[in-house]
Amino acid sequence: MKKSIFLICILYGIIAAYRSSLFYIEAQAYIPPSAEKRDISLLALKSADEYSESDYELIRSQTGLGRSAVMSLTDTGQLLEYQNRYFEGVDFICHMNSPVSFEERICGAPALLAPLEDGDILVTNSSHVLSWRNGHAAIVVDAENGITLEAVVIGSNSRTQDISKWTRYPNFAVLRLKDADEKKRAEIARSALENLNDIPYKVTIGLFSAKYSDISLASGTQCAHLVWLAYAANGYDIDSDNGLIVTPDDILGSDLFERVQVFGMG
Repeated sequence: MKKSIFLICILYGIIAAYRSSLFYIEAQAYIPPSAEKRDISLLALKSADEYSESDYELIRSQTGLGRSAVMSLTDTGQLLEYQNRYFEGVDFICHMNSPVSFEERICGAPALLAPLEDGDILVTNSSHVLSWRNGHAAIVVDAENGITLEAVVIGSNSRTQDISKWTRYPNFAVLRLKDADEKKRAEIARSALENLNDIPYKVTIGLFSAKYSDISLASGTQCAHLVWLAYAANGYDIDSDNGLIVTPDDILGSDLFERVQVFGMG
């Protein structure tokens, strides 16, 4: 009897710990802005060449938009729209997207994406395996038509996706390669689409098989690895910790990128 009670107590303890970990992990799905909302209506009337460094920093704290995005939007009158959505907050639900993984999705008004360019990278933390946030990453291969290339989930081959799915994540970042022109970034995107589409999902790539291979001979990949390989094949190592396995967080930490936009990440 004592042994049975002891085992039941252990079981309840494990369940309680697991539920606590899920509660903690869900709280990380959306982190509101750390700044207080301020009036930027006068800034929104200026053109990009009139902004000072402090203006750009204020706009970033109020919209999540970096310099490149601000320069693309100043003549559209949309800065205030981005600010309102940035501070509005989100309601989201968590659902299972594979036998072992979950992701959060906004169930109200979608987020607003900054104007994108071919070769841009999108990263989100809105994906987790049980209580471990593994995240997700994608590369923009056709900005004009809103198309990404992604290794979506275990059990399916990489494929193109509509960009609208990213407006439903409660957190994301848009990254753009620094010190490279639009043509070079477009070449990287084209190379990814030509060589890394319809590739089997391989979660252990880099651990039990080579992390780097000729991009035209890739036989397996996962979301962050696909993005990394597209850039590595063009001479850019975007894995910030140079580990065996590349993760979305490794890409997010690379100093080779400028942050075009951040939403829901604090």
